[in-house]
Amino acid sequence: MGLRMLLPVLLAFGCTACVTNIHPDVQSNPPPSEPLSDFQHYQLMPTTISAEAAHEAAAFAKINANLQERVGGALSGWENRNQNGRVLRIEPHIDQLKFVSGVGRFWAGDMAGSSAVVLHVKLTDAATGKVIANPEFYQRAAAEGGMWSFGGTDNGMLARIATVAQQYLQRNYAQTVGGPTGLEGQAD
Repeated sequence: MGLRMLLPVLLAFGCTACVTNIHPDVQSNPPPSEPLSDFQHYQLMPTTISAEAAHEAAAFAKINANLQERVGGALSGWENRNQNGRVLRIEPHIDQLKFVSGVGRFWAGDMAGSSAVVLHVKLTDAATGKVIANPEFYQRAAAEGGMWSFGGTDNGMLARIATVAQQYLQRNYAQTVGGPTGLEGQAD
């Protein structure tokens, strides 16, 4: 009798365990109001995180390190190309984050659900406070892919989100073209 009552509960848990309710608001980012080459200096701020995602401290630290390395590297090549003295402030902010660690994948497999992240990068003219752009970026690592890679796709997501942000900045350096949120080529 007890097993018969437990089976529906386990089945319901199995059907909902993989659900990750993190999704982007847009599929494509609009272009900035002006090319990023209009600035002389580029100020990459430390990444911030929302209160509801702050419990993902280890994943947050990896994303911040990847952003500082990848975006910071691109910006250093742009420094002082223009001589107008304008400064572009770049403020990354993680709105939503769910990360399944390798240990979580080992013990729960795909039942731990997918990993996902939504990142906004606000670009502001430091002198005037005018927002030049506020693109949104999204990356996901599917539960089954994470299981078969023992968390490799989950960890890869932490680097891919920085790459997508870097690519947006590079695409919009010489001209304003916008760019994807990162939905293409998801690691499933």
